[in-house]
Amino acid sequence: MVSFLFIIVSTFIFGPLGSTPYCFSQGLSIIETAVLVSIVHAALVPIWFLILEVIRYRLIYENRLLRRITSGAWAKSGSIRARLERNAKEFERRVGQKGFGLGVVVFTFTFGVSWAALAAVMLNIKKSTIIYSIAIGAVASSVFTAVALGTIGTLLPSPWLLYLVGAGAILVIFGHQKYRERRLLHRLYRQKNL
Repeated sequence: MVSFLFIIVSTFIFGPLGSTPYCFSQGLSIIETAVLVSIVHAALVPIWFLILEVIRYRLIYENRLLRRITSGAWAKSGSIRARLERNAKEFERRVGQKGFGLGVVVFTFTFGVSWAALAAVMLNIKKSTIIYSIAIGAVASSVFTAVALGTIGTLLPSPWLLYLVGAGAILVIFGHQKYRERRLLHRLYRQKNL
């Protein structure tokens, strides 16, 4: 019996790389897995936007203390966000709406729904402009992951081994990302105190 709740939670936290091995370990085919994970992954797009909008609202409007504490970093991040916003608008102007949408699909495919939604919220891109592109990127990455892991999985003696390999890969990626974030925060903190 496939636990639908586990598929939702693992897709929410780890993307299709987290839920696809689980589906295979439960005996689902490549097509069943691709369809199921794609539906869940695309359905999570508006949820990510909602979560990020609430967090953004709280950070910007409600939590004045946090802004005072991080005033130096906030000013630097504001200038970085403004520059990124200008670059995104310039990119959209150069390639048009369809080219921009395709760029968002590729970004979502590469970095995932959570990062694409975060970028859209932080850069003040209209949800109506970007949400469909993020959903298409989510479906494309889910299908790709299901096909890639489905073909690799046939080489392994047990589908649970694929799940363990996938979970291990995710933990290594997250660990590396957290390490890089810690170094960046440490550098920002040192620059502020100089």
